[in-house]
Amino acid sequence: MIFYRSPVSKAGGASVATLRTLTMVSLAAYPAGAVIMAAGGDGSGGMFPFELAGLGLIALALVAAAPVLGSRLQRIVGDKTLELDEMEMQLRYKALSWGYYAFTAAVLLAIFYAGVASDTVLWLPRGFDAWNGLFWGVFLYASLLPTAFLAWTLKDPEPEL
Repeated sequence: MIFYRSPVSKAGGASVATLRTLTMVSLAAYPAGAVIMAAGGDGSGGMFPFELAGLGLIALALVAAAPVLGSRLQRIVGDKTLELDEMEMQLRYKALSWGYYAFTAAVLLAIFYAGVASDTVLWLPRGFDAWNGLFWGVFLYASLLPTAFLAWTLKDPEPEL
């Protein structure tokens, strides 16, 4: 997993509610942008508004993912095990387990779709741009699914008065 430890700030910052929103936006905007770009045609410029809208959603997904990579929840998922206490290790194991199950289900559905699409007229990736977009989408999901699980299962701590 990816975790960026900033040399100038401590992990944390964003609340659990903010991290929920950021992971949801990122995990929803990337595939939406990819679908819109695929609907935009072959990249010849004939469907420029679609391509621009798709790129905008993909950029939104990446911008939303950036603060998550340095968050305290991503630290639990991606930091060295020596840096975590027992509770964080248990949260990490649960998050990675759930992330593995969800990612495996998504891969199996994608393989099923590819099998059906190969015998029909459904879309399949052709060319470097399509495969590159698919690669980065898979990378994004593999990086954020465990953190999304933590964000949606942990309670936001009560504010101190």
